[in-house]
Amino acid sequence: MVKTSNNAALPLTPQPAEAAKSTAARPKRARRAVVGKKSPHAVIIIENMTVPPDRRVWQQACALRDDGWRVSVISPKLGAFQAPHEIIEGVEIYRHPLLIEARTIAGYALEYSGALACELHRLVALDLNDIDVLQICNPPDFLFAPALMAKKFGKAKVVFDHHDLTPELLIEKTGSAKGPLLSFARWAEKMTFKIADRVISTNSSFRDHALSSGLISQQDVNIVYSSPDLERLRAGNQKSSLKKGAAHLLFWVGVIGSQDGLDILLDAMAHLRTLPGGDDFHLLIAGDGPERAVMEARSRMLDLDDLVTFAGFLSGDDLADAFATADIGVGSDPKNDFNDRLAMNKVLEYMAYNLPMAMFDLNESRKIAGDSAFYASNNDPAALAACISNLIESPAVRSAMGARGRTRLETSYSWETQKQRYLDVYRSIIEAR
Repeated sequence: MVKTSNNAALPLTPQPAEAAKSTAARPKRARRAVVGKKSPHAVIIIENMTVPPDRRVWQQACALRDDGWRVSVISPKLGAFQAPHEIIEGVEIYRHPLLIEARTIAGYALEYSGALACELHRLVALDLNDIDVLQICNPPDFLFAPALMAKKFGKAKVVFDHHDLTPELLIEKTGSAKGPLLSFARWAEKMTFKIADRVISTNSSFRDHALSSGLISQQDVNIVYSSPDLERLRAGNQKSSLKKGAAHLLFWVGVIGSQDGLDILLDAMAHLRTLPGGDDFHLLIAGDGPERAVMEARSRMLDLDDLVTFAGFLSGDDLADAFATADIGVGSDPKNDFNDRLAMNKVLEYMAYNLPMAMFDLNESRKIAGDSAFYASNNDPAALAACISNLIESPAVRSAMGARGRTRLETSYSWETQKQRYLDVYRSIIEAR
């Protein structure tokens, strides 16, 4: 399964035990969009994560629910979220099994074909004529297939929530700008844009990319950043045990994939040991993914076992406590054409928790974080280590940078603003009927 650094679990969402408690009661709905009428039905399909852990999709689903929509989400069974059907906070969730979690091209073909069959079956079971809007979230980009079925055999309009640049991701993963797999990815992306009635982009670079396809008009592409909902943000408690006896906790959160640069971060930790502040830190890595075993082996090879903890995916209070305990948020995504155009979830999450940041100088990340981060150049582990060292040695600077980041989030990227943009897309669809 393609998992990317653009999506990460967050402490905003219920853990399994909390989810079970929430199924009995639906929250009161605003119903602004449908006063005096039957609630319109929105169906969201996401395949590279599940809900509630996918924070972006979960916040979207809850926003629609509060605006008077009936919301169904189709997603895979992942981790602790294995229930095939449940209702959480008024959102109906249908989860399908994965035949395998792929690591090879043949495996991806098997995984995605099985998932696609489950999604098509679920759409039919939901009644195609009862779906007003179908939202598809990439990767993969061939979710245009269920979208096409919902349009042709039902009445659904299609919203494409553009999470990742799949062809560019393949180029970074394979190192090749040609080949049948890349050709298929570009064709699938083109078909997705062609099927979509509206496109939601996660940042301005993605919007430009959508418009460059020539298949969708300017007024039908809207930017909605993946901002945390500060009203639902768990405060968290500082847990000294997470620091493993060190004075400073460095925190990394995300999916451990080949394109996420965790190998560079581990190399930076080896450099950091030789710099000021390098004798009193611990790195907590919250995440999982196909490269985790490789990164754990690299950590051992670099003799970092006493300095690095691989915690796996954290959620709920555990993740909130990690954010609350951390002193510095670190990014490791290397600078390249793909990462330059991503609005990293982790950057917005660090800002929500007042964390100063050290990362590589990515275009979209700098646009969002501004002067709340130190930026390293040339994908150089030593340069990244120097940025972290400077933050460790300057507590007043850390405090000021963390406060600036939180202010930037509140004023320029608040979820309240992003939510209204998102809801406006859906309202425009209903009003046009």
